[in-house]
Amino acid sequence: MSDQPKPRSGVLHATLREVSPGLFSADYGGEINPENSDAREIPDRHIATSAADVKTWVEQMAAGLGYERVAWDEVS
Repeated sequence: MSDQPKPRSGVLHATLREVSPGLFSADYGGEINPENSDAREIPDRHIATSAADVKTWVEQMAAGLGYERVAWDEVS
């Protein structure tokens, strides 16, 4: 068994928003079963006191899981 993460879809989609003054949230999907190509996703979130901290954490987490990059989607 290897300690290296298995490649995922390549891109993790996330949205960043300020939820209250000085509090930022990134929302992204978390795969229930990454081995299954039709795996369902569950919502996940990271919160911090700066947008830069949220983005850094999500991007490092995604890289550690084997994603190539994070696509920051517009909030609708």
